[in-house]
Amino acid sequence: MLIKDAGGEFALIQRLSRIIPSNHDTIVAGIGDDAAVIKINPKDDQYLLVTTDTLVANDHFKTVWAKPEQIGIKTIECNVSDIAAMGGIPTYMFISLVLTPKTTVEWTERLYSGMALSCKKHNIITAGGDTTHGEVEVISITLLGTVSSKNLCLRSQAQPGDWIAVTGALGASSAGLNLLSRDLPVSSYLLEKHLSPHCRLDAAQHLAPIVNAMIDISDGLSSEINHICFQSKVGAQIFAESIPLHPDVIEAGKTLGQAPIDFALNGGEDYELLFTIAPENFNKLKQTGLKYYIVGKITDTEEGCYLITESENKIKLQGGYNHFT
Repeated sequence: MLIKDAGGEFALIQRLSRIIPSNHDTIVAGIGDDAAVIKINPKDDQYLLVTTDTLVANDHFKTVWAKPEQIGIKTIECNVSDIAAMGGIPTYMFISLVLTPKTTVEWTERLYSGMALSCKKHNIITAGGDTTHGEVEVISITLLGTVSSKNLCLRSQAQPGDWIAVTGALGASSAGLNLLSRDLPVSSYLLEKHLSPHCRLDAAQHLAPIVNAMIDISDGLSSEINHICFQSKVGAQIFAESIPLHPDVIEAGKTLGQAPIDFALNGGEDYELLFTIAPENFNKLKQTGLKYYIVGKITDTEEGCYLITESENKIKLQGGYNHFT
């Protein structure tokens, strides 16, 4: 049976996690969140965060579109985004590279220059890694971080009655990718959002003490909402008209003959934060000065996970980016 016929990426993860159990009294949160949460010292309120991500040439990046510096930036930002979603701060990084016989030293050094820019911005220390050869370039990052117990945010902490919000406009990376794939003109805004995105670690530090659940938007709004609903055992309603879309995303939809909202729901790689917050904490949210957009509300689990259209039709939320389908 092929992976795509067995339910795709997340079904595969569930199957594999049963083969090598990840339950241990030191693991606060393991498979199923943006990063693993490990308690090293029982007397310490600081947790260790560990995340890993792999980018494959011609899938996650294309060298014909992206400069090596941009690929380096994207590689670090998508990993820091996972740490941010947990309410944490990144610390140490390990880099593993697969390079081809045609990969040049100059390309690799420029890749590292992009990484260095993001590492400097986020105060990340490179502590090691590995290098080998293969048929295509592959970049794999393992990133460590820390978070205090009071700031730890999990996907499993959403509560019925919470409002659902995002930290910025969605769909730009996907819209840019679709235009690039068809050799159509791409605005500078969409190009930057796809080729060299920036995570929201800045926002996460303000949100962590006051929100319930939080997740980064790497696989599309639809997928991330479903993750939160599954882990928290809740339902959700997302209001289509409230999803923030940049004018360039709307224009891309017209050019491609596609509903712009699809880029936000199913595209991914926006690296904004999606969070749920109790109504009584809204004043604290406003006091942070952060820009945010209310896109829905958390409901009871039996109500399911739905998109509410402008005409008040209910559409079951499913989809999002899946590596194997």
